[in-house]
Amino acid sequence: MKKSAPAPEPVQMKWASAIGLGRDLESAANEALERLTVESRMTRPDLAIAFVSAAYGAAMERLPRILDPWLGKGILFGCNAGGLIGGGSEEEEEPGVAIMAGRLGDVTLTALHLEQATLPPLTASREIWWRLLDLAPESAASFLLLTDPATIDAEACARGIDRAFPGATVVGGLASGASEAGDARLFADREIHRSGGLLLALTGNVVIDPVIAQGCRAIGEPLFVTACDGNLLHELDGRRPRELLAALFASLDEHDRELFGHSLCIGLALPGPGQTIGTGEFLIRNVLGLDPDTGALWIGARLARNTVVQFHLRDGDAASRELTARLGAALEGRLPPVAALLFACAGRGRNLFGISGHDSAALRRIVDIPVAGMFCAGEIAPIQGATFLHGFSSVFGLIRPRMARNA
Repeated sequence: MKKSAPAPEPVQMKWASAIGLGRDLESAANEALERLTVESRMTRPDLAIAFVSAAYGAAMERLPRILDPWLGKGILFGCNAGGLIGGGSEEEEEPGVAIMAGRLGDVTLTALHLEQATLPPLTASREIWWRLLDLAPESAASFLLLTDPATIDAEACARGIDRAFPGATVVGGLASGASEAGDARLFADREIHRSGGLLLALTGNVVIDPVIAQGCRAIGEPLFVTACDGNLLHELDGRRPRELLAALFASLDEHDRELFGHSLCIGLALPGPGQTIGTGEFLIRNVLGLDPDTGALWIGARLARNTVVQFHLRDGDAASRELTARLGAALEGRLPPVAALLFACAGRGRNLFGISGHDSAALRRIVDIPVAGMFCAGEIAPIQGATFLHGFSSVFGLIRPRMARNA
């Protein structure tokens, strides 16, 4: 664990992002550093969040050494990625390095590396998490979580933080581009890890506001789960899923019938007194297949009787509208963000929208701030106050001061 002490005097928070591309890691990293230094006048930041192309393989381990003279005493936090976001562009294939650098002012950073074997169980007392992070429950922290999908349960980690720090924000993503366990590279300051996860807590005059767009629109009507077993859905409103899906398909227009074959999902309404089932309020999970013998439906989530569900289609136009609406709503009535981290599913980008740079451009049309991030193997963000692992989503962490400078 490493901490950086807050600045003794309030200092205005400043961020900058840049990306460097190329087949050689050192050249790409130096290109990003030159842009940060020359264009943004950013040197000796308190924090550098870096995403490096997994295409560099073992050479990724040279990144801390390359950045060290520029970074000084600042903290490095980052991981490997299959695609990069930064400096105003989204690069889904070209190898490179994307960096978000910040001078933070009255902010304290706590960085921690976690392994599955040492991860507190979900039944662990909240005090274990408080001691692990050396944070009090009233610290009002915002958390960034980066994990290797092959070696740690990211959702279990996020749920533990939810429980220990009620009301805290957890956003992040699963490192991508590495095909096997041991291929990942996680940068916890100058230490390099090949497994587990990284957790960064930010406390003080900073808030990270989460924005998640799941890229789907509802079809049909909400239904009750009336019979299920684990992730096998047997009945909806007393009817077999096969029967319901046939009727739903018949009701769709030609465009939606085409999407139905490869983009069908199911939304689960979350339990609790604040349960809503409006657009975008469902937890979206994949439909994995239909049992040919029973007509039951395999779902990418464990189910419970009486859960409200609704079928959805993944659709580029709907995804674009949802993201714009959610970003706009997140910016109303709050101090404006000064930077943003973006964790986007590798299935978005050109695959979903037919163009590059869609998600970061959606934010820049509303507010022009530095953005950096990666295309992920899974995205981490809260829905209805609980943090989940998502797929095919776009997750923004909008960074802003908790209080205005003259407050």
